[in-house]
Amino acid sequence: MNLCECLARVARGSGPSSRSFEAREHPLEVARHLKTRARIVRPLARVLFVAALATAAMSAGAAQVETLVVDVAAQSGFPTYRAPPLIVDFFGGTGVGLPLNGLPVGGLPGVERSMTSPSGPLFDSATASGGGNSIFGNWSASGSSSANASFGKVGAAGSGSMVSSGDANSVSGFEAAALFTESMTVPDAVRNGQAGSAVLHFSVDGSLAVSGGSAAFFANYQKDSGPIFTLMTASIQAGTPSFFPSGSSGAAGYVITPGSISGGGVFDTVPLDLVFGTPFELTFGVFAYALPRVGSATSSFASTALLTGIDIFDAAGRPVDDFTIVSGSGTLYGPHGLQVAAVPEPTTAALLAAGLAGMFGAWRRRRARG
Repeated sequence: MNLCECLARVARGSGPSSRSFEAREHPLEVARHLKTRARIVRPLARVLFVAALATAAMSAGAAQVETLVVDVAAQSGFPTYRAPPLIVDFFGGTGVGLPLNGLPVGGLPGVERSMTSPSGPLFDSATASGGGNSIFGNWSASGSSSANASFGKVGAAGSGSMVSSGDANSVSGFEAAALFTESMTVPDAVRNGQAGSAVLHFSVDGSLAVSGGSAAFFANYQKDSGPIFTLMTASIQAGTPSFFPSGSSGAAGYVITPGSISGGGVFDTVPLDLVFGTPFELTFGVFAYALPRVGSATSSFASTALLTGIDIFDAAGRPVDDFTIVSGSGTLYGPHGLQVAAVPEPTTAALLAAGLAGMFGAWRRRRARG
């Protein structure tokens, strides 16, 4: 007999010792004891049920956080350029163009580094400085990038400056990306096996500033192996700013000028199909780059993209108010997005332990008298 079955039998009062004990008690006392057991055992059984779901979710999907930093300032002799595979696959292949055979194998000083971990948080940063002799003369550049990734929150930033003009073979750029992949299950005793949907809300704040060159920021997401969607993007190219989605409520929190974009807002995903009780995989990532050209460029979104809300709907599109999300990483999520587990203060924990010990002692004394 497993623990859940034992708890169920105790809650029903079906164990041998409970029958012999209750036979000698007044019916009102029996009812009172049964109610007391139910108040203690049923919440515990509920916790064990969620824990079992969490174990199943962790085995069903691989949770992972990932970071990438790229920093380079050098004159290249290679005519063909490419973006790092992660940038191509998840963000569309913009940003720093590296020699086709990469860094440092491509012969350029600089950093191209990716990191992954099954648990967060994960943080990485890099710097680079250098220059070269272009067809316009000597030039120099320097800058840095940083990325941080945890489940439910990611951030990225890149910043640099350049003195004098480079040419087509002058490689100067500073970029970073951060992603999390999470397995999520929405268990529901009534709706398990039925279709539903989820809408996730992310708070995104940061800034772009360009006096020469270009800078941009992207926030993308994907469910399972489906299409990749853009949550929001901001960029400044050749002095022209752009923002997507321009008409959203989240965009209202940003101030846009020819050389800068700054602010913050909450942006919503499209409805993501799900089946109650069945895990689905969510990948969410951000990407920031700065490509300075005779001036400076900054994309600063290092403390951004926080999951602040989740809405669950049934097959008819009706909101589900009371729901639980079981994650593969063990991270807590709920209607308010990423949750922080409450840790009892020492005095609270001591009082709770003393109370439980007192209840157990009283129960043993009553049983001994019976």
